[in-house]
Amino acid sequence: MFSIKSIVKFILNLKKDLDFLNDIKKIKKFSSKNKNSIDPVTKLDLKVEKLIRSKITKNFSTHSIIGEEFNDKIKNSDYKWVLDPIDGTKNLIMGLPTWSNLIGLYKGKNSILSFANFPVLRKYYIAYSNKTFVNQKNFNTRIYSNKKANYKNAKVAINTFHTIKEKKIFKFLKRYKGLYKITGSDAYNFCSIAEGKIDVLIESGLKKVDIFPLISIIRNSGAIITDWQGKNEFNKGDVLVTANKKLHKKFLKIIN
Repeated sequence: MFSIKSIVKFILNLKKDLDFLNDIKKIKKFSSKNKNSIDPVTKLDLKVEKLIRSKITKNFSTHSIIGEEFNDKIKNSDYKWVLDPIDGTKNLIMGLPTWSNLIGLYKGKNSILSFANFPVLRKYYIAYSNKTFVNQKNFNTRIYSNKKANYKNAKVAINTFHTIKEKKIFKFLKRYKGLYKITGSDAYNFCSIAEGKIDVLIESGLKKVDIFPLISIIRNSGAIITDWQGKNEFNKGDVLVTANKKLHKKFLKIIN
């Protein structure tokens, strides 16, 4: 048996093992190896997932592991780790700073810990025990979503043109008079809502490993995440994240 305190300690030690990613010169040698042009994978994706899996297996041998690059490792356990070793691989290849390492721990269907590490930005987000923190310059700060955000002043983010292909999203953006941006920032969009920097994220075509590791970061900050029908069914990869309940109800009506 283990405590959430021991899990957090494990994650922070694992973060130290990932600190080699802070060195841009070291990671540049990992060239792109395409799964396809839309979803590239590098040697670094493989290296990082192998590292994370090995650490989890060593410390929690009975736990299941679901990752992006290798086959799922399913055990007879209530506990399940969900990994995206490099979220935002295109950003990594292009030298943009918002790629990350994502790790989530579940007990049954409940997220009990989320971790999003941004090596180039030298910051990480961690959530557990109903709280979300950002760590920058080795200083932990508890963060909250924007409770005052409303439809008129909401800052809206969409990650890629893929989502705009949805006619209802395109029509909404054409008439929306507030601030919106196609960011290409991947997981950083989710974390920015938790930090109160943006207020709405509309996404489609995501994989489970893009979503599940971030759930506690979002919900522990007070933000809301559902699919486009307001449910927790993310199989289609459609996600709506908002800063508060009132805003969420409004945007569910808009996208439906």
